[in-house]
Amino acid sequence: MASVSVRPATEADAAEIARVQVQGWHEAYTGRMPQSVLDDLDVTQRTGVWARIIASGRSGVWVAESDDHTIGFASAGPSMDDDDVPGRLQLYAIYVLATHYGSGAGTALLDAAIGAEPASLWVLEDNPRARAFYAKHGFAPDGTAKEDLAWGAPIHEVRLTR
Repeated sequence: MASVSVRPATEADAAEIARVQVQGWHEAYTGRMPQSVLDDLDVTQRTGVWARIIASGRSGVWVAESDDHTIGFASAGPSMDDDDVPGRLQLYAIYVLATHYGSGAGTALLDAAIGAEPASLWVLEDNPRARAFYAKHGFAPDGTAKEDLAWGAPIHEVRLTR
């Protein structure tokens, strides 16, 4: 497999990040969340969202590349949870295309986004692959769960911390 590099994202990366997000959600979540949520994902709409996120500078965004193609991304920043530990980082998103699972891209993105710092993240409750990845990196459930309605249908998530 080709080598993987990770770098900070620029606004010019927004369309590729959106493409990876939409494809990554379909690969990871089909059969695990309401299909209506996946069907409603739109690369053009997500491109605008990512362009605004990157331009705002309120969170860090990184892309993973292999052979000059974007194969993954991560986003992190201060925790947005009201009950979380002050100063703790939060991993907002991390996705790697299925064809690059096991390439080291996920670990490289996680290292770029939060390093070894204490952090939290939300993960789909029914996502054993992601939960195993996070456990390998020191994350464990803290007993907090939520039903995220932001996507138009309930998505059951649990919080992991380290």
